[in-house]
Amino acid sequence: MSQENVERAKQVLDAIAEFDFSRVIALTDPEVEWQSFFALGEEGVYRGHDAMRRYASDVRDAWDVLRPEIDGGLEVADIALLVGRLHYRGKESGAETESRAGWMFKFRDGRVLVFRAFREPEKVFEAVGLSE
Repeated sequence: MSQENVERAKQVLDAIAEFDFSRVIALTDPEVEWQSFFALGEEGVYRGHDAMRRYASDVRDAWDVLRPEIDGGLEVADIALLVGRLHYRGKESGAETESRAGWMFKFRDGRVLVFRAFREPEKVFEAVGLSE
């Protein structure tokens, strides 16, 4: 079974960890719908590349460290589901913490069309009608 989209999803998370948002945008569809833990956009969702640029700015303004650690991944059709932890440190406060996390990536033509981050990893499976 191919794990191509799981690998693509890991590339996106790696780019975020490196604060390489030009690469994140290159890996997303122009009609991307992006919902992160830290979403400040309309209804907590960033839509399209212009909104992704705002997301990049929001993340850079708030965090010194934003590093995902992947424990496992599953690919179902055009969707990649990842679970693990997210380490982050506030830019102003210097407070460092870790949260469990789940990430769902839906791809179109090899680029992220829909992204959702969950603080409870099991929710990533529920989002696509699966249970752990």
